[in-house]
Amino acid sequence: MRKIILDLCSLEKTDSFARKISAHLFPGAILLFWGSMGTGKTTFAKSICAGLGVLPEIVGSPTYTLVNIYPGDRTVFHVDLYRLNDPEELDDFDREDLITDEGVTLVEWPQYLLNYLSDEPVLNLEFETISENQRRLILESESSNFDILFKTLEQENLTLQKTTNPLSRVGK
Repeated sequence: MRKIILDLCSLEKTDSFARKISAHLFPGAILLFWGSMGTGKTTFAKSICAGLGVLPEIVGSPTYTLVNIYPGDRTVFHVDLYRLNDPEELDDFDREDLITDEGVTLVEWPQYLLNYLSDEPVLNLEFETISENQRRLILESESSNFDILFKTLEQENLTLQKTTNPLSRVGK
């Protein structure tokens, strides 16, 4: 398990960091966004999409549609499961309706999607509000597919803390 904790102290730094992550994403990558309402999950998703060649103005929260699909350098599935009350509400969906193997999948409020995942490359991102303009971001993965991302971040000294203790999230 690899884990990095960092603080993002402005929207500009958040945008820059999300675009840096997008440069290390690959077909089949799944990013799970954890955190309370208002911690910046959708804003971060918008910046990742921009880094993947998606026009930022077409990216919005798919809270009412569950899934938005964006064309770009890689197709992005942006999933938001906030409005679900029960995992059975996903029973009418096939896996392919929610997760793309050819592009990148971003999932906000992912707790009900965990049953759809097995050995996929998953990067967990946990968002915490520190202050009005500052967020703490915890990145964690068990997948070796993200090793280059973690090594790059460590080399650029962007980390506040490196540890091998898991947060009990999915991450194969």
